[in-house]
Amino acid sequence: MVIFLALCLGTSLTKRPWSDEGWFAAAGYNLAFNGKPGTLVIEPRGYREGLDRYTYWTAPLYYPLQAAWYRVFGFSLLSMRSLSTMFGLLLVLSVFIISRKLFMDDSIAILTAALLSFDYVVVMGSSFGRMDIICSAFGWSAIAAYFLLRERNLFLALLVGQTLVVLSGLTHFLGVLYFLALWIVAAYFDRSRLSARDVVLSFIPYLIGGLAWGAYILQEPALFMSQFGGNAADGGRLKLLADPISAIYKELTLRYAVAYGLGPNSLGSTGPIWLKSSVLVLYLVSLITVLAFKELRRHSGVRICLVLLSVFFVVLTILDGQKLSYYLLNIIPLYSIITAVSAVHLYRASRTLKIIVPMMIAGVLFLQLGGLLYKMRSNAYADQFAAAATFLSARSKAGDVTAASAEMAFALGFDGQVVDDHWLGFERNRRFRFFVLEEVYLDALDGKRQQMPEVYHHVVDTLNRDYELVYDQAHYKIYQLKARAE
Repeated sequence: MVIFLALCLGTSLTKRPWSDEGWFAAAGYNLAFNGKPGTLVIEPRGYREGLDRYTYWTAPLYYPLQAAWYRVFGFSLLSMRSLSTMFGLLLVLSVFIISRKLFMDDSIAILTAALLSFDYVVVMGSSFGRMDIICSAFGWSAIAAYFLLRERNLFLALLVGQTLVVLSGLTHFLGVLYFLALWIVAAYFDRSRLSARDVVLSFIPYLIGGLAWGAYILQEPALFMSQFGGNAADGGRLKLLADPISAIYKELTLRYAVAYGLGPNSLGSTGPIWLKSSVLVLYLVSLITVLAFKELRRHSGVRICLVLLSVFFVVLTILDGQKLSYYLLNIIPLYSIITAVSAVHLYRASRTLKIIVPMMIAGVLFLQLGGLLYKMRSNAYADQFAAAATFLSARSKAGDVTAASAEMAFALGFDGQVVDDHWLGFERNRRFRFFVLEEVYLDALDGKRQQMPEVYHHVVDTLNRDYELVYDQAHYKIYQLKARAE
């Protein structure tokens, strides 16, 4: 866990901020320091209309969590990311407890924790200002709490577990995974002990959570329907529900392939990124191992892990059409437990495997460690973002507004200095002093070129006519409004 903390801190200090972090930080910042629930950094267009007044497009809990954290520790990009790191620690600890309770074997539990602590996806997710790691940590802590309490007080175990599941669901819609997981675990281990009263009363946290969220929704119910419904449909998130074959194909070729170095890489990523696929090979070998050995197949801990793995894989495959790689944070703990079980079993099986297995595990751990250290050494924060942000800050005057991906607000401020509007004021009759073009905006404008050419041509024509390029380095281009166009 000390290594995990060090890796998260190093990654948090050197990874460039991303648009998502700017979006979500804006709402937390506004709530913490202005007492208002709106998101000021995003131009309210389409289903995001009203976002400057109420932030309804995502589940609500992440923003008050941020606000409380900022009030205690102050606001910054590092502060935002450190909140994720604390929940990353909770995730590692929770899965350690679960694996120890399932197998009563310290070797399996410690190896599981090690696999998670070195895992590239887990470390990156725990150093990223998004709610995914918080959802996962609340969810796995629900299962851990159930295992810790079930023998002493089954109802308390169920009640605490359900409370944590509600917190997971109020953080991200994938909290539904843990609703299913907790009931599967409870039915598998304690179905003969569960009473109807225990089951009914355990839903009290859902009532409380629903009332709290409902009270917020009732502030502007029409806005909630527009924002939350629009975000749910955005990017084809739900369109694979009716096409499971395509869903499976995209799950493997988009989510897994991209996350493990076999697909397109982000701008500026170099080196033998395909080596990350060795983690997938290790997972596959581990799954084959636990299925091949009868004593493992019949173990209750292995069985429940395989059931949960199947459920999580199906839900992620069908329910998320965007195939975002950081959603793997929810399922990686199961792969890690299965990998630890198979590795310990093979290690104890023969003298030869006592050499081979540790070499395989160490190889995968140090490969991921090397990838993380290489990422830190490249220091995209300083070399890309900070250089552009410093240039922009030096040129900006009081009252200037910059159109840029929301990440730039970490340098210029979250009180209206930055507006995330790659449409460049289209149909809003608005002029921006600066326009920043980078990976996020390039991708967004490419989409507009194909789907909304009138917007694309407006941006290109306006930049050519009214702006001049004043900065072009390290994947950032900064355009400044010409004096005659002001």
